[in-house]
Amino acid sequence: MFYRSIVSLLALCSLRASASVTVRQTNKGPTGYEVDFKHTNTSASRVLIGGGLSAFTDQFHTTLDTREWYDPHDYHPGDFHVAYGTLPEDVKWPYEMTSEGDGVWTYTTPLPSGIYSFAYLIDCNYAPNCSIVTGQLVTDPDLPPFQNVLGDQVASSFQVPFDAKFQATEDVTANFDYALSAPVEHRGTIKSVNYTSPGSIYPAPDVHHFALYLPAEYGKVEGKKYPLLYLSHGAGGNGNDWENLGRMSSIMDNLIADGHIEPTVVVMPSFYNLDDELPLYVMGNSSTIFPLPTSVHIRENYQKYLFPWVEQNIADVCGDPSCRAFAGLSWGGRLTYEMYANATDYFNWYGMFSPATTEPYTYIDNATLAANPALADKGIFVAYGTYDLIFDNAKALQAALDSLNIKHLSRITPFGSHYWNTWQDALWLFGVKALWKPFPFTAQSGR
Repeated sequence: MFYRSIVSLLALCSLRASASVTVRQTNKGPTGYEVDFKHTNTSASRVLIGGGLSAFTDQFHTTLDTREWYDPHDYHPGDFHVAYGTLPEDVKWPYEMTSEGDGVWTYTTPLPSGIYSFAYLIDCNYAPNCSIVTGQLVTDPDLPPFQNVLGDQVASSFQVPFDAKFQATEDVTANFDYALSAPVEHRGTIKSVNYTSPGSIYPAPDVHHFALYLPAEYGKVEGKKYPLLYLSHGAGGNGNDWENLGRMSSIMDNLIADGHIEPTVVVMPSFYNLDDELPLYVMGNSSTIFPLPTSVHIRENYQKYLFPWVEQNIADVCGDPSCRAFAGLSWGGRLTYEMYANATDYFNWYGMFSPATTEPYTYIDNATLAANPALADKGIFVAYGTYDLIFDNAKALQAALDSLNIKHLSRITPFGSHYWNTWQDALWLFGVKALWKPFPFTAQSGR
């Protein structure tokens, strides 16, 4: 199977002959912007755009279980994306490209503000069966995904700006311009780092991987130590996700440029393949199952290998809990709670984004707090979406904190599901309201 995956990845490279994405401001409805897709494939008989693009819904037709499927050409202010549901048989997938002849395929659509991940699906009638392995999923060569090894990511991404004239509403306004590129002088760097981790099975024996963000001024101020944020992906992902799908480097650049946080180093580790207790998981190989490592197992591995390696090998990062934080999305949010409960003294701030503390789950209680009073003296931020599949779990987590009178800040994204529109919003507001701010939080925190 590994050989088959490599052959398919090479085929993927040969298929990606030509493509482009152009975002244009139109100054007209329905969104004020249009996006032009162009893909060249002389052997294709049909090309769809998928891999993250979806139809839209609105707050009046959406529950935790149901949604609508609005074509973006029928966008109304306040429409948003949720990451669930099955396309009804009588609804046509909106993102189907048109053949212009000579292997050239095009598609133009309006889109509202947001970061969109996508891939071209070649001769594909059912998206879940079309992958890098089958040779039918093709990323954009002009927008290559941020990844450590070819096949670690299966989507390209682009961003559409906000236009208040066409997208603003009085109640639900999804403005993601905080993830647009910051001025050049404020742009940090993002790169992949391989580190020694005995037992790891990917990307090489005893070698593991994380993505690293360094702020623009890193290395330019002699003797300065920078605060350190660990930022985790979720189930089915890896350490590249936050940059490739969430544009975290631009979010951090803007948080720093706007004065919300001081320049910060961010480490984004990968929690799959830490050892051979579970099967190898590579995102680009859709046939690979990916049972989840427990949050306890991940924490123990990071404490044994990752944290010491970072302290010893990344110069100019702080070595004290007073300038360290941990945050993560979904299973990474569960991991953040695990760090809070059982690595309490290593971090002072915790960002739990859509925390997957699914049942059965045991929260800290009076006995835990009595044994570890530091739990009540941390900066805790819990965020999730109104339409988030872990909505009830996040509420239960907050209820457990409230029952112990542990103060924390909360964000419920009004347009958010269990998806990147929630997690980008969470990271931005974690920085604006909570990260590196005085704690324990009070009624005036974040105001």
